[in-house]
Order: sequence, then structure tokens, then C-alpha cells
Amino acid sequence: MKNLKEKQICECGEITVSQAIEIFKKTDLPYKKAKKLVTGCNQTCCRRPLMALFNMVDFGEIDYQEIAFLIDAKNDRLNEND
Repeated sequence: MKNLKEKQICECGEITVSQAIEIFKKTDLPYKKAKKLVTGCNQTCCRRPLMALFNMVDFGEIDYQEIAFLIDAKNDRLNEND
């Protein structure tokens, strides 16, 4: 599970899953603004894993395997377009 926590959730901000969790825990901003704290951008490239993680933090239970799956799926889609 440690490897899952250290996975980079978005290339834009170079933030890991565990760092994103801490950022989401410390803010009471809505998703759209909290996302900017993690990524530093307005792009939608990491929307699915970030939104899922944001909701999991809000709910109080993190499914690291689901987040890793969403990150890998996003990366696979990006690699197909190269």
C-alpha cells in the first residue's frame, strides 16, 4: 500500500496521493478550488482520480487501490494519444 500512497496523482502539480490527501484534509474549499491547491492548474487531465480522492477524504475512508486504478487508467489514455 505504501507504493500506492506515493503514486503521483497528477503530472501538473507533481503531488503524490498522500500529499493530496493532506491538502484535501486541511481545506474546506469546494472541489474545484481545492483541486487547484493540488495541481496548480485548471486542466481536467486528472479529474477522475482527484475527484474520487477528494470525495473519499470528505467521506473519511480512502480506497488506495481504486485511486491507483483511476491514475493508471488516466495514464493509459494519455499514452494512447501520444
